[in-house]
Formats: sequence, C-alpha cells, structure tokens
Amino acid sequence: MLAIERHRQLLKLLQTQESVRTADVARALGVTEETVRRDFEKLESDGVLQRSHGGAVRIEAQRREFPVRERAAQNAAAKRHIAQAALKLIHPGQTVFFDPSTTIQELARQLVEQPLTVLTNSLQIAMILAEKPTIKTVLVGGNLMPNSLSCVGWGAEQSLDLYRVDSAFISCRGIDPERGLSEATEEQARLKRLVLERAEAAYLLADASKCGLASNYFFTRNSGIDAWITDAPPPEPLKASLTAQGVRIEVIAA
Repeated sequence: MLAIERHRQLLKLLQTQESVRTADVARALGVTEETVRRDFEKLESDGVLQRSHGGAVRIEAQRREFPVRERAAQNAAAKRHIAQAALKLIHPGQTVFFDPSTTIQELARQLVEQPLTVLTNSLQIAMILAEKPTIKTVLVGGNLMPNSLSCVGWGAEQSLDLYRVDSAFISCRGIDPERGLSEATEEQARLKRLVLERAEAAYLLADASKCGLASNYFFTRNSGIDAWITDAPPPEPLKASLTAQGVRIEVIAA
C-alpha cells in the first residue's frame, strides 16, 4: 500500500475515533508498527494529528469535549481493566467523588454494593448507582453540560463545601510532564480543581493515550494526585517527572 493511501486510511480512522493505537492500525493496514509510527510522524508534521504514547489522537481531540457515548467506545477494554484495579482503593463507609469521565463510569458499574457515599456531577453515574441501594448517591447539581451529561458551575462548586471527601477518582484529557493534568472545558477543570483541594486522596484513572497531551485548561500539577492507574507504561520522561513529584504509577495487565 502506498504511503498516500495509508495516510488516507489513517485520517479516515481518526474521523470516527478520538484516538488510534499503533498496533491496531498496523493490523488493520497490514504493515509494520514502525511504518505506522513513521506515518504518524509525517501526519503530525502536517498538523493533522498529534502523536501520543502508543498511538495518535485527532489534533482537536484533546481540546474538545466529545459526546459521552462517543468517548465510551474509545479504549473500552483498557477502561474496564483500569476500573477493576481501582476497586481496591474504595472501602466501606467512605465518601468518594466520581468525575463524569467514561473510565469512572466503568468504575461505577463494577462497584459492589456496600455502605458508601458517592458524590458525582455525572447524570449517567448517578443512574448507574441508583440500582445499588446500599450506596448513597449525591448528585452535585449545577448547569447541565449536554455533551458530558454532567453538572458544573456555581451550584456544583458550592455543593462541595458540604462534604468531606475521602478519595477522589478522576480522569483527564491530557497529562503533561511539567504542567500537569488538563481538561477540555474551563467548567470541568475548575470543578476538578476544587474537588482535589478537598479530597484526602486523589487517584487518576486514565489510559496511556493521554500521555504527553495537553488540553485547554490545567486543573492540577501532577503532584496533586497520589496515584495514576493506567494500561501501559508511560514514556520514560513522563514517568520520571511524575515519580519525582511523588505520584505512584500502577500499570495494570490487560
């Protein structure tokens, strides 16, 4: 297959997906992973995609808030494994915060019934937990964001002052080695910053496609989280930076 045809196929994939993995593209196109990486380099230099650890993302993917159903389909297997690993961090009697990310939605699905209070600004997570009567669910109200089906704004932010948060479980749109974690919208970033200021412990649940990316709004330095659960080892520069800032990195086996 000629390079120009591979590039066309790659861009077609990125029109329907937020991100692609090098190994998956190589299998789909019948070429080596090294060939795909060279294609990524060329297309990144053309300004039509951005390389990430293990793959590539649409150039605007880390800067837009995509509909929640579209995001749920991305890296679904990795999200399930990450969520399963995070279950051990939740204990009966705690008050925890779940953000509206699709990885945390998977955590809510896997959560076993137990005496627990879950604060969330996600309508979908609230609906998932409504089927688990031993879990007290507090929906943090505010202005509804249609794409993420989540509540943000002054009402949501003020609600946080009523509760003590033992642990916060969050995701993000990008993990920059120096500037930290970022989100696509100012409202989500501001709410997550306030949550992390109030939480006794903070856990990042994010797959490796977020490595080295930066979205529009930074909401915490990497030192603001205690641990990051992910599906693949991050690049050495990012790993070294996070480790130096006191972040424990847990890579789960798929």
